[in-house]
Amino acid sequence: MSHRTLNTTNSETNTRIEAKDHPEIGVDVDTESASTRTETRACDREHTCPECVTDEPLVTNDEETYCEACGLVTTRDLLDRNRRWVDTKDGGREPQRGGAPTTIRRHDKGLPTEIGHYRDGYSNQLPARTRRRFNRLRKWDDRSKTSSTHDRSLRTGLGEVARLVSALELPKSIHNRAASVYREAWKADLLQGRSIEAVASASVFAACRLERLPRYIEEIASVAVIDDAAIKNAYKLLNRELQLATPPPLPRDFLPRLASAVDAHPCLERRARQLVTAPAVGSIANSRQPSGVAAACLYHAYKESEQSNVKLTQARLATEGNTTPTTIRKIWRELLTLDDDGELPDPVGNTEDD
Repeated sequence: MSHRTLNTTNSETNTRIEAKDHPEIGVDVDTESASTRTETRACDREHTCPECVTDEPLVTNDEETYCEACGLVTTRDLLDRNRRWVDTKDGGREPQRGGAPTTIRRHDKGLPTEIGHYRDGYSNQLPARTRRRFNRLRKWDDRSKTSSTHDRSLRTGLGEVARLVSALELPKSIHNRAASVYREAWKADLLQGRSIEAVASASVFAACRLERLPRYIEEIASVAVIDDAAIKNAYKLLNRELQLATPPPLPRDFLPRLASAVDAHPCLERRARQLVTAPAVGSIANSRQPSGVAAACLYHAYKESEQSNVKLTQARLATEGNTTPTTIRKIWRELLTLDDDGELPDPVGNTEDD
C-alpha cells in the first residue's frame, strides 16, 4: 500500500473514533469519509498501472509515463520542444527555423493556404465531383484572403511590384525595399483615388533610389502599364508624404552600368572612376545630369588612352546613358579645360590596352 493510501486510512480511523465520541454528527462524518475514499481510489487508479497488480506509482519523465513493473506506457509525448541550433559561416550559432521565413513581398507574409487541384495527399486522382467541389472551395478561399477592397489593393500592388522587379531583373534587396515602400503607402491610405500600378511603379523607382541602384523612370515605364508622367507624379507623392530619405544620384553610381553597356576596358572604367570622384569634376557636376557626367568622364578616359581597337562614340554613350550627345560634348569640353589647368588627377596605372 502506498504512502498516500496509508495516510488516508489513518485519517478515516481517527474520523470514526471521533464519531463514536459524538454520535450526534455520525451521519455527516460517515458521508464525508465515503466521498474521501472514492476520490482517493480514483486518484490511485490514475497514478498506478491499469494492467498489473503492483501498488508502485507510475514513473513520468520528459517524454512518457510508464510502469516500472511491467513496462506499460500509458502516455507518450514525442514532440521535441527544444530549440535547435546550427553553426553559421562566421563561426557563430543561431536558432534553426522550423519552416519557411515570412516575407513582406507577399500580402499574406508568405504563409498562404494552398488547395490542390487534381490529386489527393496519396497522389490518387480525384473524381470529377470532388474536383468541382474543391474548385468552389479554392474560389472562396481566395476571396476570404482579401475580403475588402483595401486588402485587395495590397495584393494587387505587391503583385505588380513583383512583376516589375522580375521584368527589370532587379535583386531581392530592391524587391524587399519596394514592397516595404508600397506597404507604407498602403497603410497611409495614399492609394485612394490613385492608380495602383502607378504607386507600385513609383515604389520600385524609390527603392532603386534608396539602394543607390541607377534606374531611369523611362526604363521602368517601358515595362509598366502606365506612362512615365504617372510614375513621376506618384513618386513625388511618395517622396513628400512618406518623407523618403533618398540620396541624390551621383555620377559614380551610373559609371559601372554604363561601362558594362559599352564594353569598356577595365582600365578605362578605372580612369573614369578616378575622374568622377575628383573634386574639380564634382564642382561641375552640380545641377548636371549624373549619367551625362559619367558618360563624359568615360569618353575623356577613352580619348586619353588613344585606343585604336575600341570605338567609343558620344552617340553610343548617349544612347546607353539615357542622355544626349550635346550634353556629353559640353561636359567633355569643360573636362578639357580642367585638364589644361592641371586640376584633373594624373592617371594611376597603365591606361593602354593590354
